[in-house]
Amino acid sequence: MKTGIAGIGGIGSNVARHLAQSGVKEIKIVDFDAVEASNLNRQFYCFSQVGLKKTDCLEKNLKALFPGMGIETVEKKIKPGDAKQIFSDCDIVVEGFDNKILKKMLIEELCGTGKILVSASGIAGDNMENITTRKMGNCHIVGDFMSDQEDHALFAPKVTMIAAVMAGIVLRHIKEKSHD
Repeated sequence: MKTGIAGIGGIGSNVARHLAQSGVKEIKIVDFDAVEASNLNRQFYCFSQVGLKKTDCLEKNLKALFPGMGIETVEKKIKPGDAKQIFSDCDIVVEGFDNKILKKMLIEELCGTGKILVSASGIAGDNMENITTRKMGNCHIVGDFMSDQEDHALFAPKVTMIAAVMAGIVLRHIKEKSHD
């Protein structure tokens, strides 16, 4: 089973880290951005990687954890109409965008494909007590469903906690599929 990750910032890079630490054999990571120093408190990158492409850096960091992981990198900004083609070879897709419009677009484009979708909603602020998971069809959404980045600062422990829950959902689906 191949897992795709759309956006490899705080959520996406940490989901990928958990998958590598768990021995997941195949992922596809998609992003267009560079590593920024201001994000290092919550993203799986190093200070020495600031200014470099996220896809290259994350691949290197994941290979350091699990050299046997097959990692396909796609350096691209996902636009409307792209998701089905980009993730056509993936069974599971993790949404790691920090933009509500892109989140909605990805979910809408992939909802009828039969792929498992794992998304986040409400990752800002420091209240970690209200984190829950909702399932709608083939989509699993993790977060507090209230706190928006526009209204609250991002709190590294909350971001990484939500990413860990999302990785757990992916790992459960991989395990179930391997028993089929």
